[in-house]
Amino acid sequence: MRDQGIPLVACYTSGNGTIRLISPSSDTGSFKALFEESFHAFFAPMHRYACTLLKNNEQAQDVVQAAFVKWWEAGTRVQNLDEARKYLYTAVYHTALNVIRNDKSKKAQDEAYKLHHAHSTAGTDGLVVAELDNRINTLIEALPTQCKNIFCMSRFEGKTYQAIASELNLSVKTVETQMGKALRILRENLAGYVHTN
Repeated sequence: MRDQGIPLVACYTSGNGTIRLISPSSDTGSFKALFEESFHAFFAPMHRYACTLLKNNEQAQDVVQAAFVKWWEAGTRVQNLDEARKYLYTAVYHTALNVIRNDKSKKAQDEAYKLHHAHSTAGTDGLVVAELDNRINTLIEALPTQCKNIFCMSRFEGKTYQAIASELNLSVKTVETQMGKALRILRENLAGYVHTN
């Protein structure tokens, strides 16, 4: 599907996907020729590479297509097929890492939701709810300082991992690790209260 009035300049298809592109602002014949040659030469191997990183065929295809689209839209000039390969593999690698990071964040949020949901629906018995509430608060207070701060900023203040990392002068990876640690401690210590599938 293409928008009316926007000239479709290129449509590339390989065994794994099709990309429809409009003309970049600084379009030249040599750019299109190198782009097409790169697409046919690298789409399939880059797709396999992305699959090894992501373990998901559809995500891998999306990542590779995004790398080609980004290159097309930016019109980044490379001199030959080898430079194109390096550019594209780097783009695939970084995009795949972003997908992995987002997936980990989503899983952590899902685990926190399960804990919260179990907490709010632990039963009609007020004693069970109060006991669970006390246990969760005790466990949170007992977390190591940095781990507790990161957990509270994420879960109670609603801050993103990136915002927490910036505020505490930490890497996003450190924030992810500390959140994983906090969730693991809570999960292990609430096993008698929370039943997950």
